[in-house]
Amino acid sequence: MVIRTFEGEDMQDVLRKVKKELGTEAVILGSQTRRTSGASRERVVVTAGLPGIDPPWLGGGEAQNGPVSSSDTETRRLREEVATLRDTVLRFEKEWGSGTRDKVMELVRTVGTLSEEAREHTSSGAPEEMGVASGLLDRAGVTGEERDDLLKALRSVSYSPVEFQDPERTGSLLQYLMSRQIRVGGSFLERSTDKGSLVVILAGPTGVGKTTTIAKLAAGFTLKHGKKVRLINLDTYRIGALEQLRIYGDLMGLPVDVAGTPDRFLELLDIGAVSPDEVVLVDTAGMSSRETEKLKPFVDGVLAKSHLDVTVSLVLAASAKAADLEDALERFMPLSPRSLIVTKLDETRCLGSVYPFLSRSPVPVSYVTTGQRVPDDIEVAHPGKLSQWILGGFR
Repeated sequence: MVIRTFEGEDMQDVLRKVKKELGTEAVILGSQTRRTSGASRERVVVTAGLPGIDPPWLGGGEAQNGPVSSSDTETRRLREEVATLRDTVLRFEKEWGSGTRDKVMELVRTVGTLSEEAREHTSSGAPEEMGVASGLLDRAGVTGEERDDLLKALRSVSYSPVEFQDPERTGSLLQYLMSRQIRVGGSFLERSTDKGSLVVILAGPTGVGKTTTIAKLAAGFTLKHGKKVRLINLDTYRIGALEQLRIYGDLMGLPVDVAGTPDRFLELLDIGAVSPDEVVLVDTAGMSSRETEKLKPFVDGVLAKSHLDVTVSLVLAASAKAADLEDALERFMPLSPRSLIVTKLDETRCLGSVYPFLSRSPVPVSYVTTGQRVPDDIEVAHPGKLSQWILGGFR
């Protein structure tokens, strides 16, 4: 994390300077007012940081990265004591006989075990010290093992327990720590290769918004990136889903095809049927995670084609419980998803269940959707912004 201090006449003036130097992803770590000699009024001083680079307190030396942490000092002290003790043991062994060494070393191991237990107890942080951080995580709905890990990590990156009482700085540090645990995959266009036509298949449970998400992607690729886009529908179970996709296609002037069988799907994507620079977005039927075998023949068929660059993206709703998100990911894994799309961030007040899922997911998140508007309410996932929404609520 890059950290800078800015000073100005008022908060608005300082924030303009922060945005100009660090950009819109900067987080405010602290603020205060002070009066300089000869000044007629107080000035605002703000400390801001830019996530994505290790903060100085995670470094390894005072000259390079600021003050050495108390844990580093303690480690050096223990090493010095161990070296002194080793010399003492050798001297005792020489003077009192070989049996002395075994007894002394047993005592050393016992003391080492007790010291390690004491260190772990200290690093966990006393409840009263972590009250502000605990409250922030409780309000965000982050619980369980992930909550404990964040509190432990927070203590390790703070200079002193006094900082735990500053809600603004504590919140910014928690956001930073969360962002380091969230994997993102970038947009589909960034990840595409020169292998051939980009084919994106959206799969997921019923009701997560796959068809609307396809419309948003199609509009973005067409209007913002000038891509040639084709839509294919595999959802032959619901007439309404096909009609909705056709309406979007007509509005954007995009062709919409239907593939009811794997053979028809391959025929639509055969060599010569799609151009190498074309993007094909595939809508699938909303299904129970236990019905993925119905979609697998479609996916396996196109994955075997060398002229296609295929990405399966699993679409999940942010309003689902963490256990349901993890269960869906596990059951859709036979389709070999390469990315996630998290939808409906605007439809839940608490995103705490999303963080445990994203922090453990082996599949990175590429996009998030934040409303129903096409094509506006979709954006490429960013770990800093996601952590900000998780901790402070979607805004």
